[in-house]
Amino acid sequence: MSGLVLNMRQLVQQWFLPVVVALLLLYTADQLFYGERGIVTWRVMKGQVLELRAENVALKQDIAELEARTLRMKPQGDKAVQDLDFLDELVRRDLGYVRVGEQVILMK
Repeated sequence: MSGLVLNMRQLVQQWFLPVVVALLLLYTADQLFYGERGIVTWRVMKGQVLELRAENVALKQDIAELEARTLRMKPQGDKAVQDLDFLDELVRRDLGYVRVGEQVILMK
């Protein structure tokens, strides 16, 4: 019986370190590929960054267009230089104003 216990003890001592090292390597490989900072996560985040950059460019373009449009509506400095044609177009389109003698044709 003591020979069997001694044999088991030697077997455990012989295989303990290689099993622990193998488990650590498996854990490290798992984290490398699928962990929070792994390769798969990195690729997904890289795709998200590219999408967000494209969205950012589109939003900057929208902002520039809105700023240009706003600039056309307000006075410049001391002079009241507004784009009156643009303001007239906005008032007619958005508020439905017409001049005396004009006819409105509604199209559906």
